[in-house]
Amino acid sequence: MHRLFFLISFLLSALALPAGAQTLSTSRFKIEWQVTNRFRLFQDPAFFKLHENAWRQYLLHVDQQGMASDQRDSLVARTSVTGSERVLNDRYIAFSNILRQNFDWRGWAARGQDALCYDAEKRRHSACGGIDAYVVPQSHAIEMWLSGPDVPATAICEWRIGGQLAARTACANRVSGPGVELPYPGGAEISVNVVGEAPIIAEARVRDLLIAGLGDSFASGEGNPNSPVAFSDTRRFRNFYPLRRQNDAGGNAQWTDELCHRSLYGQQLRAALQIAVENPQASVTFLDYSCSGASIADGILGPQRYVERVASAERSAQLAAPQIAGGAKDSQLYRLIWELCRDRPEVKRGLPTCPGNNFRRPLDFVFLSVGGNDIGFSSVVAWASLRDSASSAIASFFGATVDAQEFARRMRDVLPDAYAQLASALERTAPVTSAGDGVFDPSRVILSAYPDLVTNEAGEICEASPEDGDGDDRYAANQSLDMFSSWLTARPDRLAEVRKQFSFLHTRMRDLAGDHGWTFAGRIYADTMFEGHGFCAQNIRRIADPAEQLMIPCYGSAARDTQTCQTSLLGDEGSWRPYDPATQNYPYALRQRWVRSFNDAYMAINQKVRDRFGNIDEKASAAVFSETVGALHPTAEGHAAMADSLMLTLRPIVYDMLYGER
Repeated sequence: MHRLFFLISFLLSALALPAGAQTLSTSRFKIEWQVTNRFRLFQDPAFFKLHENAWRQYLLHVDQQGMASDQRDSLVARTSVTGSERVLNDRYIAFSNILRQNFDWRGWAARGQDALCYDAEKRRHSACGGIDAYVVPQSHAIEMWLSGPDVPATAICEWRIGGQLAARTACANRVSGPGVELPYPGGAEISVNVVGEAPIIAEARVRDLLIAGLGDSFASGEGNPNSPVAFSDTRRFRNFYPLRRQNDAGGNAQWTDELCHRSLYGQQLRAALQIAVENPQASVTFLDYSCSGASIADGILGPQRYVERVASAERSAQLAAPQIAGGAKDSQLYRLIWELCRDRPEVKRGLPTCPGNNFRRPLDFVFLSVGGNDIGFSSVVAWASLRDSASSAIASFFGATVDAQEFARRMRDVLPDAYAQLASALERTAPVTSAGDGVFDPSRVILSAYPDLVTNEAGEICEASPEDGDGDDRYAANQSLDMFSSWLTARPDRLAEVRKQFSFLHTRMRDLAGDHGWTFAGRIYADTMFEGHGFCAQNIRRIADPAEQLMIPCYGSAARDTQTCQTSLLGDEGSWRPYDPATQNYPYALRQRWVRSFNDAYMAINQKVRDRFGNIDEKASAAVFSETVGALHPTAEGHAAMADSLMLTLRPIVYDMLYGER
């Protein structure tokens, strides 16, 4: 009835106008509109705009390079997220050699830590009016404007959405603000007219994509907290290593989800955000459950032990700080079904199900990064780097070591069953559909590959000492292990074996994804996107930049620049080298390496074990080497590159979803 009244009013006003009096016409002007906040996890539209503007600034830079259009398009497709990351977090004015005057060493994510639709205490996406309001939006705020030659600047335009007056303002103005919203999912007509004239009309509807992120530390953003740790220039650990400025629970790194070490830098979130950035008339509702340390059985399908620990009264090395364990229903899949289902999930045959399939809405995609922990990814890294003399306590921190042959055996024998179990669970429980018919579509499950982590700036395997000795620290790979050199050393033969296993793992994951009908996003490895950016890589042209230093800051002096801190140093003499940890620590400044070294983890996260009262327990922290949590994971720029890899696979699928019917 309302629509009929609007059309009658339109016809009557058109008949009343004299010929040639129409100021706005569909032949000369067009109604334009876009969603204001297209990434709904962000509460503040300005925080989303920060990313949209960074992307546009990167595009302007690319356009200034004078490339052929096909070359330009290929570059943009491969580097949009990394380009935006450079604009946002570069210590230098983007694409220049000029240092910023007001560089925020904490990184861009620190600004969004407390402005998300995620309740960190309840660990639910309920901070923006509840689960229903987040999962099923009622409307989307939009911005509207007229395009065309010589938009009449002085004329007053009336804007309506669904026949309701939304604004009366100068025709040249953009219109946004309270009440300027499109209902979801049906959309509405937008109309605009000069006062007293007939309107021009456009149909408008927002396509909101619902995406869930599941997986391990390579999805969660491990190694990259929203807000990193700050260090003191006067307080020192062991009299010569950096000590946190606030060495209590209040000085910890800040995460979106503390137990899972989930942050805004994770590759899945950055890919979902980029979909929103690139599609002005769409939006993305993102549900993130990824968790550092997760495997398929222990994390996605069942509860896991988290990377966060609590001090125990026992003081043996193994019991000094056991990992916090999740409850019976504390799995990623249960949390997903709980938020999608209108009713309380029921557990059947060990899996959460939605009674009567009464889901709030179906998922458009499931992003998946998992498999490494199922076969001992961290354990084979430990095998490649632990000295033979290292104690069993250190080895147990890594979950015991696994050599390359055992890793290969697990890849062959364990991974197929694990993926099959996950594929069956998703098909039985998750509403992942594409045709609106309720039929599970496995192609909407997007499995990400793992990158190659062990190349230097030349794209060659990290150079390291062929055997243990006093000269270990002369090699870049060992400088990145500096503080922990008494129990870690890089070995070139074992690094080569690990790199070979990365190749086998990529092939195995690709084939298994195909077996289950999943879409495999493998370009991060297949296109060698991490080549030249491994944990030992340095930009030689900026070698003096603190971000390019591989060594950890040390208070004192040494016989040579690269020598590891020595216990014989006098604590009251010397100065910080190679940089001051209080004023020159830049965890998110861009650098050649896209992989967190052990030193990087210490300088970004520096995780401490707390007791049951919330107090720091230094002895427990030292016993389990908690300061190194996050080592050998992608940096923020590395996660951006992984998001670019995801986008290379996703972009054509998303384009077809949003525009294929037009």
